[in-house]
Amino acid sequence: MALIPLAALGDRASLAGLSRNLGLVLIGNLLGALFVAYVLAVKTGVVTKPVDLARLGEIATTKALTETDLQVFLRAIGCNWLVCLAVWMALGAEDIAGNVLAIVFPITAFVAMGFDHVVANMFFLPAAIFAGVPGIGWGDVLGNWALAFSGNLVGAGIFVGGFYWYLYARSEPEPARPGDAPPASEAAVAAPDREHAPVG
Repeated sequence: MALIPLAALGDRASLAGLSRNLGLVLIGNLLGALFVAYVLAVKTGVVTKPVDLARLGEIATTKALTETDLQVFLRAIGCNWLVCLAVWMALGAEDIAGNVLAIVFPITAFVAMGFDHVVANMFFLPAAIFAGVPGIGWGDVLGNWALAFSGNLVGAGIFVGGFYWYLYARSEPEPARPGDAPPASEAAVAAPDREHAPVG
């Protein structure tokens, strides 16, 4: 959500390509999250023990029902801002230790603060429904996903990719250096009109 918008801002990717990429990534993540939620979490009994089910229900109820639309959107902005900064810093690391240190603190921060990530919510909310947590419907889930995706896109595409493009990647006219010939348009304006010049 940060790299492809950055490429689009730099005219290296089209809006159609950006939309296609986001759509395919979302579909792939959704299929994977549903598989993990149903098969590896619920059917294996990992989240159906009383203590684990209570914690899952608390998380899912908060995200699907308790948080307001504005809260979900703003938490999603902060979430993907931190996630993409983690990835960005990891790209600059030169070894495994640097990668780990770059990723751990931003990811820990967004999890600890309860921010909303659309892919994480693709797991938590369906897992709660599959496990029988009461009060949560698929309409609540889809509404949360839409708001979380929108906020995630703003956090990544604007606050990481957009800022990077503005500061480092946008094209600017190079300043004129001493001795450079003026552009053709300026030379034409500066040159005298020989047809109407007075004859001495």
